[in-house]
Amino acid sequence: MFTVRVRVGDVSLWFDVLSPAVVREGERSVERPVLVGVHGGPGVDSVALGEILRPLGDVAQVVRYDQRGHGRSDRSSPAKWTLATWADDLRQFCDAVGIDRPIIFGGSFGGTVALTYAARHPSHPAALILGYVGARMDFAANVEAFRRLGGEEAAAVAKADFEEPSQAHLEDFVRVCLPLYSRRPGAAEYFRLRRKLSIETPEVTLAYRRELGKGESIGGLDRIRCPVLVLAGEDDPVVPSSAVHELVAGFREAPVELVMLPDCGHTVFRDQPELAYGAVRSFISRLSTQ
Repeated sequence: MFTVRVRVGDVSLWFDVLSPAVVREGERSVERPVLVGVHGGPGVDSVALGEILRPLGDVAQVVRYDQRGHGRSDRSSPAKWTLATWADDLRQFCDAVGIDRPIIFGGSFGGTVALTYAARHPSHPAALILGYVGARMDFAANVEAFRRLGGEEAAAVAKADFEEPSQAHLEDFVRVCLPLYSRRPGAAEYFRLRRKLSIETPEVTLAYRRELGKGESIGGLDRIRCPVLVLAGEDDPVVPSSAVHELVAGFREAPVELVMLPDCGHTVFRDQPELAYGAVRSFISRLSTQ
């Protein structure tokens, strides 16, 4: 494993290569597809995503990077913390490091960035793998989901954070609602460790929430033509099933596969690892035969 930075437009982005591009199979060398991971958040780096994607190093070369404003990459400025800029950074990042026809994995907010990138650059990706992302935010549905999972306190905290983003409301949300993202025991400790290992930039979180996270649908889905895999948890309080199905319906020209995972929240690779990794490996395998 090595780490390095690359210049992308007006910023320097940190990235990490987690597995090799060429491997030995018997007496021959085999070149694998490149899987580029786009981390969630916004406001956290790619450390957690790297741990999620590392097991897929047996079927692809896995690359992760910190988006502008995040982690070890340049902060840039709030005026450029936009979906369009993050999406164009993804395209330019691939060009800068010589990645042609990547498979893009985007989880949560990273999935929104990946969708925006694919709509703006439809001929660039070989495929999209979208984890726990919908066509838009549905705050009313989110509040009810948190109420069902965590009671009235969770609903009130979620509502306050959605309606009036602030540092105090964000801290309450992390304390009360974040552990409800997962359906497995030990979620609070899991997220505590993830946060300890990550570099956080809450100013990016708040800027995004105030300016962009207002429930608008993602546009341009009908321009996407590459194969798409969508992974979603049936009990995800962040991305309700209605938003997932709306997303799938928006792909008019792309072959799309939806995998809804039972007894699963927002952390699909933690809650249903066998099913989630199995679906991704199968999808990548089928791509190699097309």
